[in-house]
Amino acid sequence: MAANPAQLPVPAASGVPIPPMAAPLQGQILPPAPTFHDVTVRSTRKLARVKVMGVPPEEFGIERGARTIQESNYCFHDVVTKTEAELIGEGFDAEQVKGLSSYTGQTDIETLERDTVQEHMFQTNDTNSAARLIKITEHYVRLDYEGNGRPGLYQVVTGGDQGEILRKDGKPSIERFDAMPFAATSPIPMTHRFIGRSVADVVMPVQREKTAMKRGALDNLYLHNNPRVEVSEQHAGPNTLDDLLVSRSGGVVRVKQPGGINWQVVPDITGSIFPAMQYLDAELETRTGLTKQAQGIDANALQNQSATATAQVFSASQMRIKLMARIIAEGVRDMFSLVHATIRKHGQQSETVKLRRQWVAVDPREWKERDHMTINVGLGTGGKAQQFAQTMAIANVQKEMVAAGKVNIVGDTELYNTACELTKIMGHKNANRFFKDPAAKDPQTGQLLNPPPPPQPDPKTQAIQAQSQATMQEQQQRSQLSQQETQLEAQLAQMKAEIDAKLKLLDAAINARAADRTHQHDHERHQIGVAHDVLGIIAHAHAHDTSMAQKHADHEARQAQMESSAANAD
Repeated sequence: MAANPAQLPVPAASGVPIPPMAAPLQGQILPPAPTFHDVTVRSTRKLARVKVMGVPPEEFGIERGARTIQESNYCFHDVVTKTEAELIGEGFDAEQVKGLSSYTGQTDIETLERDTVQEHMFQTNDTNSAARLIKITEHYVRLDYEGNGRPGLYQVVTGGDQGEILRKDGKPSIERFDAMPFAATSPIPMTHRFIGRSVADVVMPVQREKTAMKRGALDNLYLHNNPRVEVSEQHAGPNTLDDLLVSRSGGVVRVKQPGGINWQVVPDITGSIFPAMQYLDAELETRTGLTKQAQGIDANALQNQSATATAQVFSASQMRIKLMARIIAEGVRDMFSLVHATIRKHGQQSETVKLRRQWVAVDPREWKERDHMTINVGLGTGGKAQQFAQTMAIANVQKEMVAAGKVNIVGDTELYNTACELTKIMGHKNANRFFKDPAAKDPQTGQLLNPPPPPQPDPKTQAIQAQSQATMQEQQQRSQLSQQETQLEAQLAQMKAEIDAKLKLLDAAINARAADRTHQHDHERHQIGVAHDVLGIIAHAHAHDTSMAQKHADHEARQAQMESSAANAD
């Protein structure tokens, strides 16, 4: 019996079978079979890094009144040569780039003087236009480009000899910048000026004087070796002058009569020139700080000077060199500030770096903004002999501390570091060949590979420890007794304080009751006084009423008597 085609697996494009489908209904169209593809996924990871590029002084310019780069309003980096393909790959307009003139080379005097093999000249490549060099200038200017009254720092990129602003992604190449991306320094700064002086500027006048003096001394020696000749006109013949113009050893001078030639005596001036040149050498040493002691101790100095005096002269000769190094370090500080700001702004992931012989995870996104950085400048620590003596002095101090039992100050790690420094001074790069690192661990188990050995017991130390333990026990007993006495005294003091507090409460209660009784007696006395006053007032009123009644009765009696007298008269 033939099988139902709808129940059979349908092969796919990749050969993977498909589960059977249900039988189609009458007139139903089957869905197309799924198609499988082989896909290759490629992951690309871009690694970014900060690079520091040296800029020749003739390629950099700054505004006339600038004091520092970061405070200036305008500076530029000229002669940044890039190929046509590089500019187009960076997104600049292709038609504009192709219309720019080719870069043919530097014509600056300083560049020409520095170039001794004609590297500044370039040949235009007509066959390969993609490799054609184009002059690019990066301008950094502070301006109100957006028109909001808030000027900012912008980078403007121009190309060609005419300074045409390039277009990038359809817009002028004008980009907002956070800070000037330059750091400059000068060994001899000038007050209130950005451009200082170099060592060559200081020594060139003296060098010209030495050149003139040396040339005069050489001319004097040349005249000594080949002096001029005096010939009298009487002894001169027709060939005398021609013979004198040809100066060669063993040459013949033809004269009319013998004895007519006198050799000029040239004075020797080298006796005054060489002391003057020595004086100029001393002046050069003063200006530059590079003395003979700094370059190499003179053999004559070892005969009449002690080692301390020679070392002092050597240290004094390096003071000016150290000063120049410290001044140049200020430019290094600005450079590191720019590097720190660039990494902090563009660092997008955590990196693992090795610091102090340990791998540490560093995430630039967590760094704080640093406006002020302190940079320690290494000005040198002397020769190897001095370094070895200083390190050995440290090792002796560590030895004395270990002998004194100060293991909390000097341990295995500190001793290993000292041994490594001594090994480096002696010229061996790998200190692990001679000493084992006490902090080395097994990467799998994490245990120390070189654990410290257990300390060996010493009889004297054990006796001292037993005596110290007995002393400690005695001190503990004394301390316990003193603690008990202190506790008893504290309890007695507490009981005394409680009794005093109760007595104070009783005194306060008694005083309060006495005050209440005194107040009550005063109140009763006041009431009695008030009652006496009221009785006096009542008695006075009663007496007044009695006198008034008496007066009224007397008045009525007089009237009655007067009336009776009148009646009797009638």
